[in-house]
Amino acid sequence: MFVRLRDFKRLIKEAYTGAGLYVARRGNQLLFGGSYWAIATTKESLDKKALAAVIELTGEMPEDGGAFKATKEANQYEINEVHWNLIDATEQYEDEEEKLTVTRLILNKHPYGQTMRILQAEDGRVDVLGEGFIQAIDPASMNTEYEWEIEGPFINRHFPKQVYWKSEATTLTAFLYDRDDMKEKDLLDYLQNTKIEG
Repeated sequence: MFVRLRDFKRLIKEAYTGAGLYVARRGNQLLFGGSYWAIATTKESLDKKALAAVIELTGEMPEDGGAFKATKEANQYEINEVHWNLIDATEQYEDEEEKLTVTRLILNKHPYGQTMRILQAEDGRVDVLGEGFIQAIDPASMNTEYEWEIEGPFINRHFPKQVYWKSEATTLTAFLYDRDDMKEKDLLDYLQNTKIEG
């Protein structure tokens, strides 16, 4: 799995202590997700320390076809949404994906100090993603027995609020910030169609 271990632990802990951590299994694929992100990876490519971090929070892993949402209170098994659709869509519409450039521009959202990175499409459009996802992508963390190359980030017109990276064994997808809700909207409009270096 190409997600850096410390960032994986941060994501699952934030989900677990927040709205809940989704954990699901489908064949040899495992899915971990929060309210605005999901990671699917093959069981074989998952680092043992990452698996241990999940079990430490949840106390268990689901059987094939199973899923639950883990919170500090308990594991909930009657759930409607597991986010497999976010992962499946990246394969279904693969021929329509558009590569984004990770620019060097960073915004700090106040008062909470959340750091955001500006991504740019070939047509000049700009989007904003949490910097933590950019930092989590780590080629050195790949299990090279199962994955060899990280591709992305991509966006797709079929699900334009979602950005994703993928390898042969892993997919990481996350929701972009809604530009219309950001106080930096005017700045983003100004940067639209301006070529930004990656």
